[in-house]
Amino acid sequence: MWDVYIYFSLLLLSLIFWIIRFKHLQAGLRILGLTLLINCIMEGYAAYLMFHMTNNLYLYNILIPVQYALYALVFYTGLVGGKEIRLILLSIPLYLVVTLLIILHLQTFSEFNSYTRLMKDVLIACWALLYYREVFTGLRVIRLHKEPMFWISTGLFFYSLGSFFSDGFMDYLLGLSYKMAHMLYYINVFLGLLLNVTFLIAFMFSKNHSRGFRDEPYAFNSAITKDA
Repeated sequence: MWDVYIYFSLLLLSLIFWIIRFKHLQAGLRILGLTLLINCIMEGYAAYLMFHMTNNLYLYNILIPVQYALYALVFYTGLVGGKEIRLILLSIPLYLVVTLLIILHLQTFSEFNSYTRLMKDVLIACWALLYYREVFTGLRVIRLHKEPMFWISTGLFFYSLGSFFSDGFMDYLLGLSYKMAHMLYYINVFLGLLLNVTFLIAFMFSKNHSRGFRDEPYAFNSAITKDA
């Protein structure tokens, strides 16, 4: 029970920052806030069903593809450009099509769908690594710890890596031992809390003109121009 309260408290705090600063946020942070709003509604209902001992797995089979599409758009606005941008956009419809095929032919709508989760984890981790590559090779920012996109990428990267292993074993453990699956569930709880903390930090560091997104000039490049 405690984990649910903490999780939704962090989620609501992020949403409060998102609402207050919405007019001044860049596209990536606006999309992230929309993602968190959908998370709050869907997972709130999922928690309600869980407390009433009702299967809620079908909700996550809807939520996971929506999450991926929106997170991918956040990275699309966070990366500068190049072929990677087109790959991110292309991955969205491909992911949705593959997810539909998996639900129709491999894992049903009411089951724990490990395949779609694992695909999401791998893709999100790849996009986070692309962001890190741009940061460290392009010297995009001066104060990295104050960049919202850095915190978003960091949270999603560690969450995706952890979820890749926990989600990969979850389907197997659900069929083997509910007790073991429940223990693995708490790993996901910790990862979810960590992710929401990084999102909250990202919104706290967001200012009227947040850097770190593609439609905003970078501080380092501006400094070079002035020196020149």
